[in-house]
Amino acid sequence: MSTQMIPLTENNTQSHRRRIIVAVGLGLVILLGAFLRLYQLGAYSIGNIYYAATVKSMLTSWHNFFFAAFEPGGSVSVDKPPLGFWIQALSAYFLGVNGFALALPNALAGVLSIPLLYSLVKKQFGVWAALIAALVLAVTPVAVSTERNNTIDGLLVFVLLLAVWAAWRSVASGKFRYLLLGAFIVGLGFNIKMLQAYMILPAIYALYLFGAKHAWWKRIVHLVIASLLLLVVSLSWVAIVDLTPADSRPYVGSSTNNTEMELIVGHNGLSRLFAQPRRGPASVRDDRSAATTDAQPDQPLRPPLQPYSGLPGQYQAPYSWPGQVPYGRSPLLPANGLSGQNPTLPQANPIGNQSNLNPRNSPEIGRAGVLRLFSEPLVTEASWLLPLALLGILVMIGVVGWKWPLSEKHLAVVLWAGWLLPVALYFTFTTGLFHAYYLIMLGPPLAALVGATAWALGRVLLNRRWLGWALIALLSGLTLAFEIFTLKNYPQYAKTVTALSLVFWLSGILILAWRADRWMRKLSLGLVILGLIVSPLTWSGLTTFNKSADVALPKAGPGDGNQPQNWSTDFLTPIQQRILAYVEANTPAEGYLLATPNAREASAYILETGRPVLTFGGFMGSDNIIDASGVAQMVADGELRFILDTGELSNAKPEIAAWVKQNCTPVFIPGLGQRPTAQGPGAAPLPGARQQTLTLFDCGG
Repeated sequence: MSTQMIPLTENNTQSHRRRIIVAVGLGLVILLGAFLRLYQLGAYSIGNIYYAATVKSMLTSWHNFFFAAFEPGGSVSVDKPPLGFWIQALSAYFLGVNGFALALPNALAGVLSIPLLYSLVKKQFGVWAALIAALVLAVTPVAVSTERNNTIDGLLVFVLLLAVWAAWRSVASGKFRYLLLGAFIVGLGFNIKMLQAYMILPAIYALYLFGAKHAWWKRIVHLVIASLLLLVVSLSWVAIVDLTPADSRPYVGSSTNNTEMELIVGHNGLSRLFAQPRRGPASVRDDRSAATTDAQPDQPLRPPLQPYSGLPGQYQAPYSWPGQVPYGRSPLLPANGLSGQNPTLPQANPIGNQSNLNPRNSPEIGRAGVLRLFSEPLVTEASWLLPLALLGILVMIGVVGWKWPLSEKHLAVVLWAGWLLPVALYFTFTTGLFHAYYLIMLGPPLAALVGATAWALGRVLLNRRWLGWALIALLSGLTLAFEIFTLKNYPQYAKTVTALSLVFWLSGILILAWRADRWMRKLSLGLVILGLIVSPLTWSGLTTFNKSADVALPKAGPGDGNQPQNWSTDFLTPIQQRILAYVEANTPAEGYLLATPNAREASAYILETGRPVLTFGGFMGSDNIIDASGVAQMVADGELRFILDTGELSNAKPEIAAWVKQNCTPVFIPGLGQRPTAQGPGAAPLPGARQQTLTLFDCGG
């Protein structure tokens, strides 16, 4: 009896030690991911000021909260659904409107995505593959840069991973209710970033169609029912907004006809697929019914001024502290308010989400084509390990083969390849509007496929040692060569990173050639993977420690080094502060502070004061929020007195500009006048750049 208990005890001890090692490893990976995302979070900036101003405005009233109003007066909404900003507003309600509070939900979502991905890959390929997948996701640069920001893509990715978990549970258990849960969760994702959430649907549909434990006809019926639920959840808030009378809600920002459905199809739909003509004065409809469906034809087009009744305690916590970097600089204002360029901006657009100047060849996202993800400027965002993941799909197909019905590992390949490949193809060839940080959508499937590739290579190594060794050397060697080639553009890091990568990689390859027993296989494979992880880990670390990160359009890496390291705590430049002092002294506290052509100038004033600031054209500058008669009526009613023209009013809103020149008087404030247009921090004016005039008009004095 005792002789039989000894091996059982030894097995239990080994199993216990293995669990401890795995738990410690996972804990270290999660801690690494948390550090990269949470270290000095929000210490240098409030983030994207368009979104930050939206959250501050949402906290001023329940009306603004529900409709995600961009400014406290409730004249226009943000150009996204509200769920992500509701979560940010909840955080800001308790922690204050500051960089940490606004970025915290995104950062926490990124940290939680790591163990969630681990649990999924563990069920499919085991703990070691899951640990590798978790590590890859933890150090994916675009995930780190985006999740340290108040953009909402990190929340979206976490929600989509939850949907994948539910779909996988449905297939594994045979329970239809989990598919419905997955559809419900994707619907929530739609209410974070609209159609971007649907990029996961090909993977989920293929997973259920090929893997569910039901008859074919029943699988199709289940998917139809789930799709109906998905649409109901997705469009629930949209329907409420579009059914609300236009004069009882904000204008739908970035739409052409003041409806959320058009926003889905237009700015957040077709414009993301194909290059669209730039929206300008000629393309803005002068149609009062577009914004006031219930208004009489002779009524002026004007935004509803919502009661300014804030939530209890909304401003108890400060939204800045010593050392926090403001990000309220106008792209056109010089830093000193008089001359020169504004050094605090990473580029001419501080808010982001504008149409790319040339979608086919943008300095932010490169040229559409096969090599877009493998060349600058996108290669350092998420592509360090992309060659390994793509080649690994072929290896996994060779290892697991194809038989019917599909096994769990077949389905895992269908799931992760079904997520990665369509999304990668979209980002490779689209000429529509997208930004570099959207590549966070590649993070989970890329990480999962790297872990799965490690499992597949281990299986080949176990069955045919030298073939496995050759495949490991080939796939990892090609990936490492790709990383070294990418690093040549960064000579200040290339030598150190390359040397460290080669040390780990060569150690793993040589040990594997020497011995290939169980633990040596795992050790050598681990060293090889670590060799490939050095580059993305370095880039993520540089992102975390970058004090001058681009908070409008998050980008991984060290930054350009042109931005100053010590910024003041004010959101306004000196000249903007002079403007603010003047208009505050001459306007009642309950009315609009002033009006501007678009959100770029308005955001800083909203963050500084929390007061309503009207934007004639909304975010894009071309929204049909209000017309000249509406402006005249607001002035006559005492709701608006000052209009700040940034030099864009004549082009964007010629009728309003004509009314302003005829009925308003320019205010003399020292420092207002000509300022050149620049591309970025410290940049010289563009050759032939026109001068833009900053003018404050008094329309009621």
